[in-house]
Amino acid sequence: MRTNRTTTGTSRRRLIRSVGGAAVATALAGCSSDSAGTPTTSPDDSDGQTSPSTDTQAQDSIPTGGTLNIATAGDPQNLDPHTTTINVAQLVLSNVVEGLFELDADMNLTGVLATGYEVSDDNRTYTISLKEGVTFHTGAEFTSADVRYSINRILDPDVGSPRAANFSLLESIETPDDYTVVFTLSEPFAPFMVSLTDTAAIIPEGSAEERNFQQEPVGTGQFVLDSWSTDDSVVLQRFDDYHVEDQPYLDTCEFNIIPEAATRQTQLQSGPAEVMFGVPFQQAGALESGSSTNLQSTSGLWKQALWFNTDREPLGDARVRRAISYAVNRQQLVQGVLFGHGQVANSPAPPTSAWRDRIDSGQSYEYSREQANSLLDEAGLDPGSISLSVKASRTPGTTYADTATLVQSHLTQLGMDVDVEIMDFSTWLQEAWVDKNYDLSIGSWSGRTDPDGWYYRQYHSEGAWNRFNYANDEVDQLLQDGRTTVDTDERADIYSQVDRIVSEELPMTYLYFREDMTGLTPSVGGYQLTPTSQAEFGTTYLEQ
Repeated sequence: MRTNRTTTGTSRRRLIRSVGGAAVATALAGCSSDSAGTPTTSPDDSDGQTSPSTDTQAQDSIPTGGTLNIATAGDPQNLDPHTTTINVAQLVLSNVVEGLFELDADMNLTGVLATGYEVSDDNRTYTISLKEGVTFHTGAEFTSADVRYSINRILDPDVGSPRAANFSLLESIETPDDYTVVFTLSEPFAPFMVSLTDTAAIIPEGSAEERNFQQEPVGTGQFVLDSWSTDDSVVLQRFDDYHVEDQPYLDTCEFNIIPEAATRQTQLQSGPAEVMFGVPFQQAGALESGSSTNLQSTSGLWKQALWFNTDREPLGDARVRRAISYAVNRQQLVQGVLFGHGQVANSPAPPTSAWRDRIDSGQSYEYSREQANSLLDEAGLDPGSISLSVKASRTPGTTYADTATLVQSHLTQLGMDVDVEIMDFSTWLQEAWVDKNYDLSIGSWSGRTDPDGWYYRQYHSEGAWNRFNYANDEVDQLLQDGRTTVDTDERADIYSQVDRIVSEELPMTYLYFREDMTGLTPSVGGYQLTPTSQAEFGTTYLEQ
């Protein structure tokens, strides 16, 4: 990719808004609602501006100081923001590194290190103005050179970032001055602004060559990584030079790694934990009604799926994959695994997304043993002749293992011989994700707000999250068209075609959307759970 530095200026129309007590200039784009693909609650509501955040308590009355004790299920394993795909790592990193933009609790685009953006009439050039006076944890000043460096690192094949596909249409990155960056695309890319919220963290220029980022990340976030003891704890300390006035309010955030859900719950109810991630669904009611605990929940973007290794027989036959999908009782999964805290999934569009009504879903797999047996007959297979294994991780939480066990039960009732292999997350990651050494596997996909995030990485033959060995030339072309088309209705038609094809060929089958839940003690204030499952503690405080 070509990068260069210019001295050409750009003009912008500006508004001033208050974010966390600091004045921020917000540049407004003169583009149509469809041109930027801005992630709002409706694909039509985007107007090219970032949205204001609101404070829930007067700034001068917020208690400051103290250590927030957080109970979480697993170890982060990799804290490089450009390469990690691990949820616990992203929970930690959301307090250490920042991107240009993020999505707020209402799924509106809001500026973090950017103060605004402007999109050209041909939808190929994005001019972004940057916040001044921002300092990295290293003491270096944040400038446009850091943005260019960070995006180029994501694109570097040697880094191997799964986010590289988000920027594959970048033709150039120009930095006309220290606080302006200009992205030029080879052709329009509808979800470009969404891509800038999708863990596209900005790190100091040259820093990845100076340190092991998997273990020592630095950024502009509210907190600095102080220590990390593998499988024990991660400690973050307040960054005194954070660019939002008076934030963060806490001195320390301590993530304590406690794989056992019962132990995490006991620590939340009796101490020392004040925040609990990985709330067992069966205990949600007790935490919500308890005098010593509170519960925050939201209809999240996480969807659970059953993966098929299409290179393994008899799973190379789509009729077998469809038969298995019909044999899985999704409603039973929602009740038996989630205790009702979720919804059946038949497509990747989250229940709260306006795209759900725009995209015509393909084949829906209502539970039917009759349909399953008919497809196996058509494939010339007796269920008793089929032996499979289901691989699942025991962490984070029990949903993966519990789902695998119920799927095993459903397929056994059909007459198949099915084993379940429950393993540590690191083992599952190597075997299922890296080596693709599995028959069936339980996997989940996290909070994406644009259809490109639901389809491209999973179903494109070169998609970073295509762990099923799936390839279809027509789907590849449609997915590319979905990226470069900016009209919302046209994109919806494209993804409807994609959904019809992949729901028939079925390299994976969706199971359910689960609610995201966080347990808190009454002493914790200012924390808000978001649908994107991030855990930013910059505005969190402890009542004295």
